[in-house]
Amino acid sequence: MSKKLTLVFFLIQSFTMNAQEKDPWTVYMTPSSVHELFSRYEGEFQMEMEMNGLKEPVLIGSSHKMILGGRFLELKQKGNMIGMEYESIYTVGFNTIDSTISMTTITNMGTGTLALHGEWNESTKTATLHGKLTNPVSKQSIYVRQTLEFVDDNTILIQSFDHEEDKQEKKTVEYKFVRL
Repeated sequence: MSKKLTLVFFLIQSFTMNAQEKDPWTVYMTPSSVHELFSRYEGEFQMEMEMNGLKEPVLIGSSHKMILGGRFLELKQKGNMIGMEYESIYTVGFNTIDSTISMTTITNMGTGTLALHGEWNESTKTATLHGKLTNPVSKQSIYVRQTLEFVDDNTILIQSFDHEEDKQEKKTVEYKFVRL
């Protein structure tokens, strides 16, 4: 009888261990290799912003760190842009369940939040993200497409393209983060 109980115990334990390994909540809560990639971009960077209408790129300091237990990469900028104090915060995340990237941006240049989502391409270390914001003048939606690329160990590139209603998409801003 004791051998049968031991066998049943090991079968139950084996089943429980396999179930825990594949438990969706455990997968969802556990940082992945993509989060490990994000962590390589912690440190001090310079953001080079090229924008339509500006003759020269704007250079702003950017401090990057992993937050919330290594689940999100936070990029904080602070500096001067065209004569005004400028601050912004980006968060970049990877959802381990659906393999998507999310990015949020807030700045002191507005009261809205830009939230973007898109598919992650593991082989190229890129994502194409989509979202929308509101044009403060027309109050119409601006549809935003951004490409996020981890170029090399010292460079992140974000390119932003906008279009409103029936207008053609246009490139509006390029952000290049280069490690100092």
